[in-house]
Amino acid sequence: MLPDTPIHTLPESYHEVKHLVATEGRTLIWLNLAALIPLVVMLLVIGEWWRVIQRVRGVFGDQLLDHPSFLLQVALTIGVVILTFTVHELIHGLAIWRMGHKPRFGVRLDLGVAYATTDNALFPRNQFIVIALAPLIGMTLVGMGLMFVVSDALAYYIGLMIVINASGAIGDMWMSWMVWRYPAYALVRDEADSIRIYMPNTPAT
Repeated sequence: MLPDTPIHTLPESYHEVKHLVATEGRTLIWLNLAALIPLVVMLLVIGEWWRVIQRVRGVFGDQLLDHPSFLLQVALTIGVVILTFTVHELIHGLAIWRMGHKPRFGVRLDLGVAYATTDNALFPRNQFIVIALAPLIGMTLVGMGLMFVVSDALAYYIGLMIVINASGAIGDMWMSWMVWRYPAYALVRDEADSIRIYMPNTPAT
């Protein structure tokens, strides 16, 4: 039985059974290719959601953004990308904090990825999955809600943010799937670009 309090030390009865590295050469290539799947799926979802919005509320113009210059479009798109990954990692950090651990943020410039992690922390399987998927689920639902109440032009950039976030969450989805295959009493240590999965020497009761 795992304790209800945050776990910082690996129980003596546990041992490592899997080490998954998202930034390994072959794995990174496959993840980048697989990112096209949530990209296309979310494009279809947001496209359909936009048609629903248009039918329900009609056109909602915006004098500033309806006819932006090329430079403004470029600046807004770059801003959306930066904002997407910033909010994504902040939500990871908030989820880590809610689980009782202190988040730590960083950037791997060599790989062009940002991350949120925590030191000397172990998460039961379900806690880890909540932390991993919180940005994908949270930003998608909140973003779709915002699209309904803001102008059409601003809704476009929020929709873009949702799509980018879904594609960028492929690593979170992959690790969640891999961890889900283990029992609920499995423990997971996050190491920024990799995770280690631990199981008890004898099955938990």
